[in-house]
Amino acid sequence: MPGVNLHRETKGRELLVCRKCGTRFPEGKATQDGWYYRCPEDGCDAEGIGEGLRRLRDDER
Repeated sequence: MPGVNLHRETKGRELLVCRKCGTRFPEGKATQDGWYYRCPEDGCDAEGIGEGLRRLRDDER
């Protein structure tokens, strides 16, 4: 499926925030494969979009 990442490629990386430690970071720091996400902070074990991590809305940036 060549068009799967089209939105990400044309719009850029999203910003994420960890629900556990509050750290904000670009999506690319939280994943290496685009499927599995975890907080990049040492000592924080939060993982998963919508569970441990969430995308920042435009008004939160």
